[in-house]
Amino acid sequence: MIDRPFCSLIIVNYNGLKYLPDCLNSVRGLDYPQERIETIVVDNGSQDGSVDFLHQKYPNVRVFANSENNFSSALNFGIQQAKGEYIGFLNNDANLDSQWLAILVKKLESNPKIGGISGKILLEDGKINSVGHQMLPNYYWADIGIEERDRGQYDTEKEVEGLCWAAVLFRKSCLVDVGEVDRDFVMYFEDVDYAKRCRDKGWKLVYIPTAIAHHVYGGSSEGNSLTEYFCNRNRFLYLAKHEPLELFSAIDTSVFFIRQQLNRLYDSLLIASYKLLQCQPTEIANEVLSQLSAKLIEIYNPFVADRFLARLQVMSGDRKMSICIYDHALHFVGGGQKYVATLAVIIQDKFDITFVANKPVTIADLEAWYGLDLSRCNLKIIPLPFFEKRRMSCIDSSMVTEEMENPFLPVTEESRNYDIFINVNQLEKVKPLSPISIFFCHFPDSWRTKHFAVDYYTFVITNSQFTTQWLTKRWQLKSSLLLYPPVILDAPIASIVPKEKMILSVARLEAGGSKKQVELIQSFLELQNKYPEAVRDWKLVIVGGSTPGNPYLKTIEKWVKKNPGAIDLKVNISLEELKAEYAKASIFWHGCGLGEVNPQRFEHFGMATVEAMQSGCVPIVFNGGGQREIVEAEISGFLFDSIAQLVQQTYDLITQPDRLQQMQQNARNRGQYFGKERFEEKVQAFFQIVADEYAGVNLPNPAEIDRL
Repeated sequence: MIDRPFCSLIIVNYNGLKYLPDCLNSVRGLDYPQERIETIVVDNGSQDGSVDFLHQKYPNVRVFANSENNFSSALNFGIQQAKGEYIGFLNNDANLDSQWLAILVKKLESNPKIGGISGKILLEDGKINSVGHQMLPNYYWADIGIEERDRGQYDTEKEVEGLCWAAVLFRKSCLVDVGEVDRDFVMYFEDVDYAKRCRDKGWKLVYIPTAIAHHVYGGSSEGNSLTEYFCNRNRFLYLAKHEPLELFSAIDTSVFFIRQQLNRLYDSLLIASYKLLQCQPTEIANEVLSQLSAKLIEIYNPFVADRFLARLQVMSGDRKMSICIYDHALHFVGGGQKYVATLAVIIQDKFDITFVANKPVTIADLEAWYGLDLSRCNLKIIPLPFFEKRRMSCIDSSMVTEEMENPFLPVTEESRNYDIFINVNQLEKVKPLSPISIFFCHFPDSWRTKHFAVDYYTFVITNSQFTTQWLTKRWQLKSSLLLYPPVILDAPIASIVPKEKMILSVARLEAGGSKKQVELIQSFLELQNKYPEAVRDWKLVIVGGSTPGNPYLKTIEKWVKKNPGAIDLKVNISLEELKAEYAKASIFWHGCGLGEVNPQRFEHFGMATVEAMQSGCVPIVFNGGGQREIVEAEISGFLFDSIAQLVQQTYDLITQPDRLQQMQQNARNRGQYFGKERFEEKVQAFFQIVADEYAGVNLPNPAEIDRL
């Protein structure tokens, strides 16, 4: 019997362990030379031990793992692996009568125009599952004979419109000619689509009643909800490919519309429209999309229709995704603003970016302030009447009470016009209306009130683990991504600028004294008093920015005057001057959070600490907030809980020159971890994922359909 054609039988499996033994044993029992049969199982990520079972009990079965839970893709993979002249598809919950394969092969051998063939498929109770496919009104399809008792009414061989793939055999040359199974169907209706493609290529599909298979209907797909979802979703796909002018009229008769499952309807129409653009001439596609747009307005609203068509433009590659970057403080020079400007530089080639501000500022201003090239970005000013009437230079959201109308509604309305809206300065009262929205949280420093809108954002990005923890504690939200700010100081090479016996503190001179400069001065004086010989030539330099009339600055100035020579104060110095101070300093002190219980008064990250480390300063900083994530205790710096501990750690370090030098190098190395390169990698990776999800075809996982 060596001359019998070689056959490959492909079984796609997902958690079908309970069905596999009957299925595979029926293949073993076929009245066909076993050496002329290969069985291929493509597993879609089963969690029930199916793969181990197959390896142990059926070592002759060729088992492959599919990278996704997609029935159509699994079939394509199996076909690629198949060596047979004839290739069969079996559901894992199907089993075959002994003559099934021999009968089908004989028929295929008799007529080279037959591309696919199937026999009578029966249910567990003996009723008919399928003797082929037939089209019903409104482009629904059904199995011929489904649930009928088998009284011989289908005992005549005939050509049919389609075949049920629970148990079917194809000529390999037909599969090669027609091409791959369309993976966009995932599962269900892929057989209807393929049958149409076979017929269009001139291949015959034949039903032969004497080849019997048995099928646990729905067993492999775990219930009717899965079947119902994909059959209705994929009906739209089929029409987009083969009957595009019927797509519009099919909406009213769809199960999703009748049951008002409008999210499912929207998603199904979106992928169908994308398929339409791929498969149909421009003239036909535009005609159908015009009809769909009108229907979407009727079902949803004009905004939904506009966004639908806008997303299609991105999916089809007609335009880049648009991004709005909103910062209510963009008109001020600041670290947060440099942070987002740096982000924009990284992604401006792949996206159309528009900055939105509430006060006058220009792209040229941003480029001058931060030394960045933002030439491919745009900028739009949207004044907020509430703050304009009060002639306020700062946009302070804390002024907005629950009784007031939300003054940020103009920004909310503007967000409609973009694919992605990014709220980069955590203004929690701006509700996004874009398809994708991103909220940058530097720290959740407000409470949930009437106008709180962070729940509406697609993603929340945090700047430290400390902020991430408090995001959950205070707002009951989870961070989508931890993105440390990029610290890019361009510090001088260590050998060029020698280190001095200098302790440096860099922080804003805030009116409330939250950065603890006075406490640091007191610590230095205690260090001098306790270890006068050791610190004889050391000095403390306080650097910070301040506004005019700052009472806290006056307090610091008094302390400095009392201790001339040992303590220097430098206010509002330039970036180049700051770099010079970093370069000279050996040790860096930072006391923010000392003696505090309110987490808002801790350092949420600590950019100045990183700048100091990149410059070779050993940080000795308060043991709280984001500082713990930066400093590796006793490796690249120290963490203190009290002034006494700060004093002791500093003394120990300055009296061990070799250790000081080694830790300075360790600090440099650690500081580079928070540099631009890692930030750029994470930004590019994140936005690439977002773009792929939005611009690509996001195929549903059958295991997650109930969540849709």
